[in-house]
Amino acid sequence: MYGHRKSVDRTFKRVMNDGKENFLPIVTGHQGEPRAMLTRMGRGETPYEIDDGDKVLFSARVIPEPTNEGQRYQSEKLLGMQGARIYDDIHVSGHLNREGHYQMLDALQPQHVIPAHQDMSGFAPYVNLVEDNGYKMGRDLHVTRNGNMIQLVE
Repeated sequence: MYGHRKSVDRTFKRVMNDGKENFLPIVTGHQGEPRAMLTRMGRGETPYEIDDGDKVLFSARVIPEPTNEGQRYQSEKLLGMQGARIYDDIHVSGHLNREGHYQMLDALQPQHVIPAHQDMSGFAPYVNLVEDNGYKMGRDLHVTRNGNMIQLVE
């Protein structure tokens, strides 16, 4: 769910009219942020009505900081008071597995691949995957350290 408040509220009204069982709203608010959609839902500030037994899944852990922990606790309590069943600690990595990277390369077909966000030893499996898909080191596959510049010439 994203967009301006009126747009999101219209969508929530449609969900309620068409039947919640046909939808899976994915909303902001895993840290319990006061203006996030999930917190607003917990306070009853949206057309979406939480009923007994509705499931709320937190796919990310609370960032261990007192403000976040307090906000998340409050959000969970508000949702629970409306009858929501809370599922937390189901965090998964935000990083793709090998097959996910393969699918991404296949879908995007980039002209150049520049692995990032790893140390040099962490690049090896990704470099192998990319080379298995026809890319060649130095031609269209570029590995470097953070802070280095790469010039791409066509």
